[in-house]
Amino acid sequence: MSDILAGSGLEADYELLLSFLYMCPAGLLQIDPSGAVRMANPLAAQLLLPLGGSPVLDNLFERLETFAPEIRNLASSYSAPRGTICASHRVFVNKSWSNPEVLSISLLRVDRDCLMAVVTDISLQVKQERQLKQTESWFEAIFTGVNDFAFFALDRYGLIEEWNSSGLRQTGFETAEMLGRTLHCLYASDENIRHKPELQLEAARREGWHVDEGRCVRKDGSRYWSQSLVAALREENGEICGFSMVLRDITERRVTAAEVQRLLTTDHLTGAVNRARFFELAETEIARWHRHRRPLSVVMIDLDHFKHVNDTSGHAAGDQVLRVTVERCRTVLRSFDIVARMGGEEFVILLPGTDDLEVVEIAEQIRAVIATEPVVAGDLLLAITASLGCATISEDAEDLDALLKLADEALYRAKRRGRNRVETQPVLNPP
Repeated sequence: MSDILAGSGLEADYELLLSFLYMCPAGLLQIDPSGAVRMANPLAAQLLLPLGGSPVLDNLFERLETFAPEIRNLASSYSAPRGTICASHRVFVNKSWSNPEVLSISLLRVDRDCLMAVVTDISLQVKQERQLKQTESWFEAIFTGVNDFAFFALDRYGLIEEWNSSGLRQTGFETAEMLGRTLHCLYASDENIRHKPELQLEAARREGWHVDEGRCVRKDGSRYWSQSLVAALREENGEICGFSMVLRDITERRVTAAEVQRLLTTDHLTGAVNRARFFELAETEIARWHRHRRPLSVVMIDLDHFKHVNDTSGHAAGDQVLRVTVERCRTVLRSFDIVARMGGEEFVILLPGTDDLEVVEIAEQIRAVIATEPVVAGDLLLAITASLGCATISEDAEDLDALLKLADEALYRAKRRGRNRVETQPVLNPP
């Protein structure tokens, strides 16, 4: 065979290919549509074996199941005969925000029976990325699309003191209806909880201006998505004498991007927020706590004996259990609460504005609704329960790593104490 290769010049090409595979700065794998590994270079094994499972790298999808179950779903739902299934898809290996372990996965279909995967470690890149809040170029937009904007003024106490035709056009409220009122009248009721106007004004007092987004409500009850800018107005002595306010209707722009955003941030199977998006949202809420000391809690959820369901009833039944779990959680949660799938049968719920007493009450409601009745999966009726762990941000646990660690510990106490129960964090520094 080597003589044939040498005679045809293929041996040198073959050696070059092997050299490329072994020296390539990225992990490379050739897999079949089920994820079975046909070929992997050393770096691929180095990056993927620590994720757990078999000591042999035999199936890419199974290796990633705990951290990125959507990879399997993306591959199975891709219908084109060849092309890019996903590019630079981020897989968060741990729950740490300050020291993340993150892999980038690109998956390509070569032909009907062959896929190629490229795996790189982007942990340092993710760590160095700054969470910069993007703002609109307000003045340029004012001149190019003023119909989308409403301009009005507030007094030093946050009461509306000037209202004009731009506000009428956007909201439907007349001047007489708005003067002397607070910003609460502009926001939908659930947004008044999450985006309290008092916090907007407080941020503008401290920083000079504040930008936020939220759902506003018109006089006729219809809702629209708006971006708001509040700027503090100061007298010569530096004292705040009032505020100027700009509201921009961004509904159309937001709807256009909504589907793309959903695909990037949603778990394909359950419709819950995915792991990567959870970290972004949680960090935003923690930053809000540091600024305003607004309560924040999390609930970790792990379905009891889920492996037994998969083993005895099949993965299709297990998938249905996961979907129903998310649906039942949402019947208890508020519109701004976040339910995320962290991997496998583990979920986490982010509860803004929720203190250490309220989180236990909500967790008990979730536990009860999950167990309320069997899950229908085809011809099967599957009784399910869950164990839950609660934690609330505090001076003793003021970052995401510490908060999730406390919730994890509470979750495992619930497991040890019999499952189908709620446990909460201990008091770290009792008086």
